[in-house]
Amino acid sequence: MQFTIEFQADHLTRALEAIRQEIATPQEMLGSFGESLQFVNEERHRQGLDPDGQPWKELAASTLAEGKRKGGPLNKTGRMLASFHYQVIGDDLRLGFDDGDGFKAKFHQDGSRAHVITPKKAKALNIGGAFYKRVNHPGL
Repeated sequence: MQFTIEFQADHLTRALEAIRQEIATPQEMLGSFGESLQFVNEERHRQGLDPDGQPWKELAASTLAEGKRKGGPLNKTGRMLASFHYQVIGDDLRLGFDDGDGFKAKFHQDGSRAHVITPKKAKALNIGGAFYKRVNHPGL
């Protein structure tokens, strides 16, 4: 008994060629990934969810008492979300915040150690209408 199997491999050859082209010049593919990841991050931000999909902690009563918040956590000015972007450089996709806001974003995500806060441009810190020369922050 003898079997003969024939394959039409034209479509497979075209698919493999398309994959080879994408791998050889990945900028367009990486740009699509960057756009998708940025969109997902912006949606989570609007929904008040962290990168793991968990709701953000509510604002402290002292923060709410200041009366300067237009939204929930991370929405005082909108600057942090506006500074989030992606960039394709060669075959690298970079996704993150501008320098200053990336520094703050790390603490929002990972927390911080206890530290002392002192005024940089004024004589005192204004916290909830009370003025302080220095504050011992307990960490997050």
